[in-house]
Amino acid sequence: MNVNRDHTLVPWDTIDTVLLDMDGTLLDLNYDNQIFSHLLPSAFADYHSLTLEEARQQLNDHMAKLKGTMDFYRLDYWHEATKVDVLALHEQAADLIRFLPSAEAFLKVLSKHGKRVLIVTNADRQSFTIKDRALQLTTRVNEVISSHDFGSPKEDNAFWVWLTEQFAINPKNTLFVDDTPRVLRAAEVFGIAHTLAVAQPDQKRPPRDMQDWTSFKHYDHLIAELG
Repeated sequence: MNVNRDHTLVPWDTIDTVLLDMDGTLLDLNYDNQIFSHLLPSAFADYHSLTLEEARQQLNDHMAKLKGTMDFYRLDYWHEATKVDVLALHEQAADLIRFLPSAEAFLKVLSKHGKRVLIVTNADRQSFTIKDRALQLTTRVNEVISSHDFGSPKEDNAFWVWLTEQFAINPKNTLFVDDTPRVLRAAEVFGIAHTLAVAQPDQKRPPRDMQDWTSFKHYDHLIAELG
């Protein structure tokens, strides 16, 4: 459910750890969407002598089968599957990498209030390196964790067991923010006490109705709560 500005989203006094997804949560998903919706289909069509419509259909069908698996998030996999240099496409579009509105300010406020902040992403290290180079993400948080470090995606309960044990996280005092319902569901089922959904992960697309999830449209709301 979306909330208005008068509603308190997070009981901040009880939160000591904040887990933040990267793409679509801290960063504008427009970057990734431009690559996988436009640049990759175009390059795939050229390489395999397909129409753009045929290329998009084949890629969408392939992605649908892999959704929620490690291969879905692995750039090397998509290079092998498409024969397109997917890493080069990511470098080509790097000028589109940017924070969501006020996300950078939110990180500063969390640090000011002494919260432990971890980026927890399904992106592989190749993808993260490009974004880190652009925005110095590593310097802004306490830890950066990729699910590829463990070998299971955030959709799997095993990932949450590993994460909380490896980094001494108490689920009862933790907030997790993400833009993907199936990932939020996995975190909630595991026992992460507080979850929030990003309503507008791609600033070039309209906000989504998150229905079952408490969501927010702008980090200014959370910054105002923290004071």
